[in-house]
Amino acid sequence: MNPRLAGLSGSLIREINSRKKPGDIDLGLGEPVMRPDPAPFTRVAEWIAANGCPYSPNAGFMELREAIGRYAAVDAKDVVVTHGSQEAVYLAIRAAIDSASDEVLLVEPAYPAYEKICQMEGIAHAVAPLDAASGFAPSAEAVLRAVTPKTRLVVLSSPTNPTGRVWSRAELEKLAAGLGDIWVLSDEVYRELYYGEPPVSLAALHPRTLVAGGLSKSHAVTGLRLGWILASGQMTALISRAHQLITTSASTFSQRVALEVLTSFDGVAQTRANYAERRDALLAALAEFGLEHVPPDGAFYCMLRIPGGRSSLETAFLLLERERVATVPGVAFGASAEGWLRVTWVAEPSDVREGLSRIARFFQSA
Repeated sequence: MNPRLAGLSGSLIREINSRKKPGDIDLGLGEPVMRPDPAPFTRVAEWIAANGCPYSPNAGFMELREAIGRYAAVDAKDVVVTHGSQEAVYLAIRAAIDSASDEVLLVEPAYPAYEKICQMEGIAHAVAPLDAASGFAPSAEAVLRAVTPKTRLVVLSSPTNPTGRVWSRAELEKLAAGLGDIWVLSDEVYRELYYGEPPVSLAALHPRTLVAGGLSKSHAVTGLRLGWILASGQMTALISRAHQLITTSASTFSQRVALEVLTSFDGVAQTRANYAERRDALLAALAEFGLEHVPPDGAFYCMLRIPGGRSSLETAFLLLERERVATVPGVAFGASAEGWLRVTWVAEPSDVREGLSRIARFFQSA
């Protein structure tokens, strides 16, 4: 039995979700409630009726790689289509790191899978915590200060899960200037969900950048499990080789749907507008109920500060038990987010408002 796997703790996000009961208000799971456009699925069903459902090339159908390349402004040969963006994250970490000598630096608060992948693979990792007092503002100085001679890969996301913050061009330029030959994995699965200026990709500023992306969040197709990794040169070859051994290729059905989405349909602007309206309603409710929070720049998450020094894990369980509201404890995203809860506003606005009202009531009574 693999002792690393045996020693891994489960996902707190999924644990909270598994304890929900019918009628509970879910402000925890990042699952869009908007329905995807059915037209791409219909067209792909017709394509499969005519062509079957064969294997694709390991790195993905070339037509899809070309479409992703146009979308991301990269050459198609630098695209590997993956089984969701989480496989892309895993492949990037494995390809960039020699676990015998290298270290990964995680910008925290961070999506929990980054650390779990390192633990599973026996990869040394450290954290660069962002300052809660500044609302977890992205900071090149905080990251560069945590770099050591062993640092081989920095992992960050923008827009960020869980804080909803977006790295500014100015901070990314400072980061790129100080990284030297260190690789960066930039998780950009939320890149289309922003509420100000469009996010800048570090790949435009730092050539040793690997970009993980996908359609799950922007197009409400989390179950499609279709993502990609953008790399270059030998790194693309290494990633493609590992991808071939792990999963052969991404699903043909999912790839054809993604191709239809990227070439024939454009609902992203409307999706962004819908989320922007929900964000405005969220911020209004947070102000009304007096909940201390970090205003989100992107994604669909918001961090709430827990008053009174109670642990985030205890608070999340008690909220679910007493108020029937599912949230995610900040500690799930690292020690720097202890004392906070992550909430999402993908639910119906009336449910989000009611959930926040119950959280405020709990905080006042605790």
